[in-house]
Amino acid sequence: MSNILGLFNIFSLIYIFRSLQLSVTIGREWSSVMQEPLTRRKKYFAEQASFFIAVPLGVFLHEFGHSLAVWASGGQVAEFGYRVFWGYVVPQGTFTPAQDWFISLAGTIGSLVFGVGIWLLLKGNRHSTLSYFGLRALRFQVYFSTIYYPVFTLLGFEGDWRTIYDFGATPLLSGLLVPLHVGLVLLFWWGDRTGWFERTSHETMAEQDKFQGRAQAAALNPQNTQLQLQYVDAMRQGGADNRAKTYLKSFLKQNPDSGSAYLELALLESGSKPQISRRSADYVQKALQMGLPTAAGQSYAHQLLGKYYLDRNEPEQALNEMNAALNLKLEGEEAGVVRHKSALHHLRSQVYRRQKQYELAFQDIQEAIILAQQLGDDKLVVYYRQERDIIENHAGRKLGGV
Repeated sequence: MSNILGLFNIFSLIYIFRSLQLSVTIGREWSSVMQEPLTRRKKYFAEQASFFIAVPLGVFLHEFGHSLAVWASGGQVAEFGYRVFWGYVVPQGTFTPAQDWFISLAGTIGSLVFGVGIWLLLKGNRHSTLSYFGLRALRFQVYFSTIYYPVFTLLGFEGDWRTIYDFGATPLLSGLLVPLHVGLVLLFWWGDRTGWFERTSHETMAEQDKFQGRAQAAALNPQNTQLQLQYVDAMRQGGADNRAKTYLKSFLKQNPDSGSAYLELALLESGSKPQISRRSADYVQKALQMGLPTAAGQSYAHQLLGKYYLDRNEPEQALNEMNAALNLKLEGEEAGVVRHKSALHHLRSQVYRRQKQYELAFQDIQEAIILAQQLGDDKLVVYYRQERDIIENHAGRKLGGV
């Protein structure tokens, strides 16, 4: 036990260091953090703060809840231990089993009251970063109180939940709590899965206004499938994947033959994962079978399948998909179209490299470099040039007649 406590104290020191580091960083950038809109960086700050700043406050109020229950039961607090991310209370007195149960549960009640309180306090705040911080702080408190701590106790560690669910000592109280606890966990799971704890991010006010416009248009025109899918795509690009999935699945119930919806579902399923999942690939194939209305959508679908087969080390299948993507005529020279074309050539160069067709791989990566230069994306140009060097290293010679 002493070894575990020593380890927890080490974790506390690490926790304190990160909390102070985060507080200093947020303090330095406070004016920009409070400005609109809610960007990806500000979301990161809010999420980090909800764990490294709000959780220590929640831990203190958790232990204070135990103390209040001890005093209410006629006892005294012999020792109050607070270690930032964990703590303990040593009660002194004679207590009935019901009072022991109440003292143990009071800490969880304190944590939940803190989470709900900070959310209610900040949910209407005009600064979206603070509002999002309150929402994420609530999520952490509910998660720690109803899932993490009970599981921690079930794994054999000392904790409140051993007393709370001591059916031998308090069968009625423990039994009555079970459905309430299960219901709260299910409600949390449902809320988390449907995106209740998510918010979209936007790098500029123009992007935020565009998103709000799409949301309003979708609400006012529920029969317009294009507007509905544009709204889903905007949620996905804003980082609210679960909200987008929930909305999209509802859309698919009304429009089960929408290929565009299945392509969007594939993108949501993949998320930011480096590899395309089997489920995502199935959604893409279903989208192509049902039909996609634009060449850009068809090209992107083939690109996803090409990446999927490349990840599975099936270069022939990957090459077929990449050829299909590049054979489609993509109109326009907008940045998004050019970036997509450069990504296609880069991916096909990887397929050719896998097949040891180094001249063809070289030609594609050269085309990708030219397109990246058109974009003015210096980082992308450098990356593609590094890819070109790898191709030449694999070939063992200079390529392209150089």
